[in-house]
Amino acid sequence: MASVKIVLRKKQNKDGKYPLALRITKDRKSSFVHLGHHIQNTFWDKDKGRVKKSHPNSVRLNNFLTKKLTEAEDNLLDLEVQKNDVSSGAIKSKFKGSKDTSFFVWADANLDNLKKQGKYNRYSSDKNRVNAFKTYLDGGDISFKQITLSLLNNYRVYLKAKNLSTQTIVNYLTIIQTLFNQAIKNGVVDSKYYPFGRDKIVLKAPRSMKIGLSPDDVKAIEALELPQDSYIHHARNVWLISFYFAGMRVSDVLRLKWSDFQNDRLYYSMGKNDKGGSLKLPEKAIKIISQYKGQNNAHDFVFPTYQTWPI
Repeated sequence: MASVKIVLRKKQNKDGKYPLALRITKDRKSSFVHLGHHIQNTFWDKDKGRVKKSHPNSVRLNNFLTKKLTEAEDNLLDLEVQKNDVSSGAIKSKFKGSKDTSFFVWADANLDNLKKQGKYNRYSSDKNRVNAFKTYLDGGDISFKQITLSLLNNYRVYLKAKNLSTQTIVNYLTIIQTLFNQAIKNGVVDSKYYPFGRDKIVLKAPRSMKIGLSPDDVKAIEALELPQDSYIHHARNVWLISFYFAGMRVSDVLRLKWSDFQNDRLYYSMGKNDKGGSLKLPEKAIKIISQYKGQNNAHDFVFPTYQTWPI
């Protein structure tokens, strides 16, 4: 069960007062909705969750707090009737109303979470795709309910007119679908407004033809004579390490640390999905990474950051 309570937050403003807020708790995770009023902590009854009578405006403030608490409890009941599971964030969104049903408010919160989790590649690509949608809307805001089948079809035509590939267009629409799914799951928008799926917008990635390098191509790259400590020398080494470790993503290669290498094996977690694993160190990989031993790169990274590569 979720719970709601009026609390006095601990962050003091410049007048020495503290903000009154609703605390929404579910599964020991809390969200807060500030109520726009501040009081000195000496006027707050923590046990009763009320303003003390000694406050000059206690009656009006307590009536206001009671009303807000009742609204939050009603919203909580509505959500729990609709769904068996509901997050504290969903209750907060429903309480705050239309502002948090904004697509871009939700998108920004999602991007912040990616950044906090250190998923910078995902953050960068998702941010570009969200910004592309915002550009299409001339920088305006939009609610989830306003993202209709007609709007998305027009957006797809707009993207095609920019000569973007089919895969790129699918990616630009997928971020909208992903955020819509998250919003539905959290009770921010009803599933009846979902514009994707059968008889609506169907996203299907095109089949792509990939042509790999031949063994002779790889040998030619290995044999290249390049100036030591030049950026192209480092870039070649990064590519070869990716190749030797079964196509490791370049972002994962650049995050490799000396502590990842133990007992002739590489232990690492993929940045994209946190999936862990280990690989035996090939002799060719050992030869490359040994070039960087003892260079004292920042944070124990094997490769120097690209900003320090000589050009």
